[in-house]
Formats: sequence, C-alpha cells, structure tokens
Amino acid sequence: MERSHWVAFAGILLMVSALFNLLNGFVALFNHGYYSKVYSQGNRLLILNYTAWGWIFVVVGMVMALASLGVFVGSRAARLTGICLAAFSLVAQMIFLPVYPFWSVFTMLVSLLVIYGLLVEPKHVHGARV
Repeated sequence: MERSHWVAFAGILLMVSALFNLLNGFVALFNHGYYSKVYSQGNRLLILNYTAWGWIFVVVGMVMALASLGVFVGSRAARLTGICLAAFSLVAQMIFLPVYPFWSVFTMLVSLLVIYGLLVEPKHVHGARV
C-alpha cells in the first residue's frame, strides 16, 4: 500500500514533538528552578505546579513516540492517537507561553503540522484507508 508523503512527514514531526515534550518534561522535573526563574508566580503554572506538568509532558512524550512508530507502520489508531496528543500538546504549550514564548510557539507550529499531516487525505492514493 502506498502512503502519503504528508503522513510520513507527520510521523517524523510526531517523533520530534515527542522529543520536545520529553525535553520539556525532564527540564520541569529535574531542574525545578529553570521555569520559576523566568516566570515567578509561586511555582504555579495555571492549574498545576511544574513537577506535575513535567510528569504530564514525559508521559505524553512517550505515548507520542509510540504513536509515531504506529504511524510509520500505517496504523489508523496510531494516527488518531497522534492527532489527539498533538492537540493536547498544542493546548499545553499555550499554558507555557508566558514562560518561554518562542519555544512554545515553535512547538505549537510543529503540533499544527502534525495534525494537518495526519488529517490530510492523500489524493494520489485511490481507495486508501486514511
């Protein structure tokens, strides 16, 4: 079965986004003062503290990495999971905007490209299940 180039591109970007989320999570977990030096509001980030968001980003990053492998294999469930996780990552990066705006905007753009790449219908592949 021939696959769309957008799907392959989205799978690669999903892996990159997973690495970004793992990086965000590990920084929040192991370097407690990193984010609070930049944006000090009592170590709170909207609703949770940095350690909680660190764990959330680590778990989401690991599941995103697994979903990207499923996208490469051609799994429809992995594509749906990737779309949901990229949407979650997009919203979570909006929460991190006051802390690091350029990094958050860049990660949000990667998430948008992942969502587009996983939702796009390959026009050159007739009868392909997307």
